[in-house]
Amino acid sequence: MLILSLPPVHQEGLLTSITKHPIVGAVRYNTGVESAYPPFLTVRRIQACAAPLGKPVYIDLKGKQLRVIEWGLVPYKPIILNHKISVELPAQIALRGDKDCQIREIVDGNKLYVDTAKPRLVGPGQSVNVLGKNLKVDGGLLDLDHEYIKAALSEGIRRFMLSFVESRDDVRELEEAIAVHSKGAVSVDECEIVFKIESQAGVDFVRTLQPKHFSEGSPYRLMAARDDLMIQIGALAMCEALRLIAEKDPKAICASRLLLGLEGGEVTMADISDVEYMRALGYKHFMLCDEISHEHANKALSFWQEYSTKNPF
Repeated sequence: MLILSLPPVHQEGLLTSITKHPIVGAVRYNTGVESAYPPFLTVRRIQACAAPLGKPVYIDLKGKQLRVIEWGLVPYKPIILNHKISVELPAQIALRGDKDCQIREIVDGNKLYVDTAKPRLVGPGQSVNVLGKNLKVDGGLLDLDHEYIKAALSEGIRRFMLSFVESRDDVRELEEAIAVHSKGAVSVDECEIVFKIESQAGVDFVRTLQPKHFSEGSPYRLMAARDDLMIQIGALAMCEALRLIAEKDPKAICASRLLLGLEGGEVTMADISDVEYMRALGYKHFMLCDEISHEHANKALSFWQEYSTKNPF
């Protein structure tokens, strides 16, 4: 199955064309993308498009993922995060598209003063990765996550992805939120909860799980969220982590860093080899990232349709 990431819902044309494409098996809405509409209306618009086509919708909750919440020009202003953290210094913060910055001081848990060679602008919604020993992130589901859970349940959506799952407590928090927001009307067994594995702690958590946790009828599912995971653990550790995730869950989803050749114009042999290797590890389900889904949807879908016709899953 191929899952595509939906654009902001005000881009109705792109949202519709992605959802209705026959090769798209399901769609994912990233709640980290700012919407022009409140969560209930956002989810309603998505469901109005997807439900008549029989396309499942996944609501991707941010949970413990670290994101910037205010504009700032570093190093002159701190990077202000959505969660309070603690980490042993020296440590680094990886900004998407930029080299790592050194964290020099942390004030009030979420104000990070960094050292960088040249000024860089960071803004609300930008995801970041903190790299250092004994990193701890305070808190879990955000207020906005809770709003999207309520909205999804009200629209009949029962599929959720949860970012940076690292323990049973992370999953339990979502399960409790589903019970609260559905007033007990929706059980976990009626849902699908995808554990997005994006850190070493997440990989270590997967090691403690048994294949029975992902057997037929289980509400749980694993995702190798390769973008943040590779930033967190490094390229050399990826093969073992990806193999572990696929071995634990035969329904595991391979996500991100797929078809990156399209950023240069075309799908490359490296892209095809990557997909072939993931399939050799046991992955049968794939999800394209926001950028490829939004900026290169036509070429990505055309390739995937031709490839899957010649190489059935």
